[in-house]
Amino acid sequence: MNKILVGLVVLVGGALAGWYFLGPVGLKGKLPSYVPTPPSQTNETPSGVSPTAGTVGGEIPGSVAGGEKGGTNERTVVTYTANGFNPKTVTVKAGTTVVFMNDSSAVMWVASAVHPTHQLLPGFDQLASVGRGGSYEYTFTKVGTWKYHNHVNPSDTGTVEVQ
Repeated sequence: MNKILVGLVVLVGGALAGWYFLGPVGLKGKLPSYVPTPPSQTNETPSGVSPTAGTVGGEIPGSVAGGEKGGTNERTVVTYTANGFNPKTVTVKAGTTVVFMNDSSAVMWVASAVHPTHQLLPGFDQLASVGRGGSYEYTFTKVGTWKYHNHVNPSDTGTVEVQ
């Protein structure tokens, strides 16, 4: 009889622990999801500029100049590799879209400094990770020096200088 009672207590305790750690109130609801997202996410794209403006044959060139109503629809590419972001620092005009391309075997989640709060430039946060071939786009409209990192690997950092 004691063995049955002990077995039931262990079974119920294990079920409660599993629910706590894997359920909605436990770690499952607190850890980021590393499920790949669609290849591109765009934030703050200027009106009248399509998210694919400047693409040629499915590829995004390093920089495409143009303007709509005096604005800019320039695009600059930063590649994420096994060695981190390349180039580490880019200088762009306000209104330029920076495209972060993942060309590594690791996942990439671009986010504004400072890790883990991402509050240096609120809104500059991919909010999910992407695997190899995935990308994230952000249009920089505010002049300043904006540091960022890979949220999944915070030691990989870069800087966007907006003039």
